Amino acid sequence: MSEKMVFPNKPVKELVAELNAHLAQIGYRPSSLKTYGGILSKLQDYCAQRNSDSFTMELGQDFVRDCYGMVIGERDKAKNISRAIHMLADFQRFGMVFKQHNVNAKGFSAEYKPLFDGFLESLNKTWLAKETIKTYRSCLFRLENFLITRGVDHFNQLELFHVNTYVESLAGYSKNHISTTLSLLRRLFDYAHNNGFHGTSYSNMLPSVKYTQTSRLPMTFSADEIKCILENIDTHNPKGKRNYAIILIIAKLGLRVSDAIALRFDSIDWQTKTISFQQQKTGVPLTLPLPEDAGWAIINYLKHGRPETTCEHIFVRHKAPFDKLTPNLQKDLQRAVQKAGIRVPADKKFGAHSLRHSIASIMLSQGATLTDISQILGQLDPQVTEGYISLTPSLLRECALEVNF
Repeated sequence: MSEKMVFPNKPVKELVAELNAHLAQIGYRPSSLKTYGGILSKLQDYCAQRNSDSFTMELGQDFVRDCYGMVIGERDKAKNISRAIHMLADFQRFGMVFKQHNVNAKGFSAEYKPLFDGFLESLNKTWLAKETIKTYRSCLFRLENFLITRGVDHFNQLELFHVNTYVESLAGYSKNHISTTLSLLRRLFDYAHNNGFHGTSYSNMLPSVKYTQTSRLPMTFSADEIKCILENIDTHNPKGKRNYAIILIIAKLGLRVSDAIALRFDSIDWQTKTISFQQQKTGVPLTLPLPEDAGWAIINYLKHGRPETTCEHIFVRHKAPFDKLTPNLQKDLQRAVQKAGIRVPADKKFGAHSLRHSIASIMLSQGATLTDISQILGQLDPQVTEGYISLTPSLLRECALEVNF
């Protein structure tokens, strides 16, 4: 059994108008209404150009690709755009939108709290990374909102058609998001059944979406391209000096962006020319040699770019309060890549993590072993590193350049 669309054939103009009214009614801020309204207005123009008077998820995907040069679901590059399209699809189908919650500020409802909190606590005892568990918690809020809205006030009221409808609501999301959500549901259903929250586990009835580490490899850059990107970062202003130092560290050492921006003054030993820190994702300590040019870039930022602040982190915000930087360099890196004249395919992921994959590819082309690359990247298992470098022979040949750029 599956639930039917609420507004399947309503003209897109009316559908958008009703969605805007619904968002205002449920308390969306004026700034958010303006942002989403602008995107949906552009969607209406797109539909008119295509002589299409009805909305489908396929049309939404075409809209994002043709008008923004992006793939829907790319969280960093098109967060608001993807959100607007998904809200319209949810409203068309269910007459509602799924809320987005601050996972640190809100707790689960009294009916779902024992199950969901217990489930998350069980995950804390496994090998799953904290960020993965945090993502699962966010997904549980969406699931809770969906079930309560559909009249499932207690988890033991869940039926298979609810599960099927929820899975269908994921249509249009990225394969990574769908795969993550299905993995969560399998674990949740088994936990609920084994701990008396439901008489049946639906885990074996969920569809399978194959999505491996290799499937989500981002774009990689050659050593010459990385050099060109660095040369196109404007270092004539304080923020540019900061971004140059961070991107250079990531490009040279393969650090995760979260680890690069979290470096403290005591992370660097200037006598031994090393960087030492505890990786935020794995919690494992790592010590790496500090390249000379990266060291000078940090010094240049500290002397001529960093604002006066008592923050213990090296890299800080350049707007008050001058505290720890948030891990998002996407726009700054994107500008540098565009200035460098490097073309990024619309269907290829690209961001600071691309630099991490790039250093792995370049090291491999120079004869480094998986163990060597794992140590540089801070990976516990060389098999995990293998996912970073499962590239085509042609791409490996393209990366066969000197790493000393």
